[in-house]
Amino acid sequence: MLEAANRQALTQQLRPPAGFRLAHAVGTTFTLDMTSALSVPLSFVAGSGEEFTNPVAVLSALHKVSDRVDIFCQAGHIKAPSDASDLLALLEPMVHQVSVRRGLFHPKVWLLEFENDTERRYRFLCSSRNLTTDASWDLLVRLDGEPVQGAEDAGPDSGPLARFIERLPDLCTVKPDAERSARVHGLASRLADVRWDLPEDIQRLAFRPMGMGDEFEQGSIVAHLRDPENFVALNNKTGDAAFLGREKLVISPFLDDKLIGRLQDRWTENLYVYSRGDQLDLLNETIVADTRTSFKAFDELGIPESADSGMSDTDESGIQRVADDLTGLHAKAYFCDYDHFTYALLGSANATEAGFTKNVEFLLEMRGAKKRLGVQRIRESLKDVPFAVYDGTGGQDRTKEDEAAFRLENALRDAAAQRFLLDAVPDDGVKNTFTVTVSHDWSPKPEFAAKLRLLSLPQPSAVVESSGGQHEHAFHAIPLADVTPYLVLTLEDPAAGLSKSTVIQGSLRTDPAGRLDEIIARQLDDPEKLRRFLLLFLTPEDALPGSGTGTGWFAGSGFGDGSAAGLYEAMVGAMAGPDASSVFPDLKVVMDRLLGLRGDDPEIQQLHALWTAATEALDMGELHGI
Repeated sequence: MLEAANRQALTQQLRPPAGFRLAHAVGTTFTLDMTSALSVPLSFVAGSGEEFTNPVAVLSALHKVSDRVDIFCQAGHIKAPSDASDLLALLEPMVHQVSVRRGLFHPKVWLLEFENDTERRYRFLCSSRNLTTDASWDLLVRLDGEPVQGAEDAGPDSGPLARFIERLPDLCTVKPDAERSARVHGLASRLADVRWDLPEDIQRLAFRPMGMGDEFEQGSIVAHLRDPENFVALNNKTGDAAFLGREKLVISPFLDDKLIGRLQDRWTENLYVYSRGDQLDLLNETIVADTRTSFKAFDELGIPESADSGMSDTDESGIQRVADDLTGLHAKAYFCDYDHFTYALLGSANATEAGFTKNVEFLLEMRGAKKRLGVQRIRESLKDVPFAVYDGTGGQDRTKEDEAAFRLENALRDAAAQRFLLDAVPDDGVKNTFTVTVSHDWSPKPEFAAKLRLLSLPQPSAVVESSGGQHEHAFHAIPLADVTPYLVLTLEDPAAGLSKSTVIQGSLRTDPAGRLDEIIARQLDDPEKLRRFLLLFLTPEDALPGSGTGTGWFAGSGFGDGSAAGLYEAMVGAMAGPDASSVFPDLKVVMDRLLGLRGDDPEIQQLHALWTAATEALDMGELHGI
């Protein structure tokens, strides 16, 4: 049943089950807000009790799990933060921008693997939610599963999901390293034995990735909507004879005449369409005038206009910035009543031909009893969502401003998909500063003005000429911690008075040694931050609040109040943990900085000596195969 009033944060759905820790997470999103991405690692570290606005907690979580998280997003849709934190650099290993040959990379899914010793649990989230901070109304389906070999009731076939996950690294503009790609492929291979629990009221379910080469069987609603002439509908007929049910309901922020027309088959008695008023205005007048179809528009209730046509912020020159993401309605769902059943699609695809035939998308196709999941019950569940009767007639054209915004976004996507190569060369005579050179062969079209800069520094910006050929931009005296492969490209359309920016993931060919360590050190700039980081980092990921192993156990401990007893206990406990061989070497930069700040403190000297002894003991244990 659609629980329209049940609101939960995505991070709540990412949290491991009690007693388990994250083994691997793969997520996909169209738009990526880098600040929002910082909150993802916190979801996997139990007992932290911290918000993502706490840089020490975020730093600890990133340091713990970034090698086990992979997020794939559309190139050209990484949101440029207004104030780039040092911590964004630590996202580099886990964020991968993607470009596809046709259409957009538009799926919003998460595949999670959790572990408890040798025991495994799996979770799959299929949603309409991007990894952003926007206030949109979205829908999500959660599946939980576990490995079961030889079970008679195998449940949904995981093959389409496994193939989708396995192909993701091949779409990246900057290829992940071999080890990370192998981990993604390994996760995909383990799905063959996973039995998924079906959601309440759902009797049958199928994974439906689109745009990645998968073909679907006859009778699939997704296949029919993609190609109604060659794939049968629910009545086993194609074309004009096809029938998807007498009552249907669609929720989609974007739609077009072709998809809505396919749902208005000649046997339809009622088609209920829930969308956005500005998109309903663009439908053909004959589609809107169909007496069997009723339209409702999402009431924004003061929410700013969307990225589709909305503009926000105006700079000193009068250029308007195209908004970065959609707000308001963002859910996508389809329901068809046929015989005694209701067939449902939920996921990322809008009710547009591009959504079903061009883009990379992901949907779940489900079937349940009509008395539990029927269209009228869905309508009843939507009564508290702010929709109003649409009283327009359609037939409007897109505004010139809309068309200019689309051209600008397309140009940014094209630019972000190109290769940007960076080299960092030490400056002569100045310690820990570098000249960063950016090389590429992308040129803006003559109607656009383009500027390029490093994400880590707001200035300076280099002008990218529209002359064609190879371009090279040099940024001088860049501190080590500000060397980054992330670039910010800003495109302006002076004639339309519009601008938009995106973060581009380049390739840092000469990555200075110790760069990420320097970022960590710059964050931990006082003893209290160091203490908190150590306590969080040494706390087991699966620690439960109140269990005696979470941060609450250490409250008031450490050298902040003149005692390092809590840190000693945490360190001794971590030595017995499964990750000791990686945890202690990873702490070197932190311990060295701690010694540098408080090296005259006897307790700090003892703590550093304990860490050194632990590292040496672990090294000896590995040497002797212990």
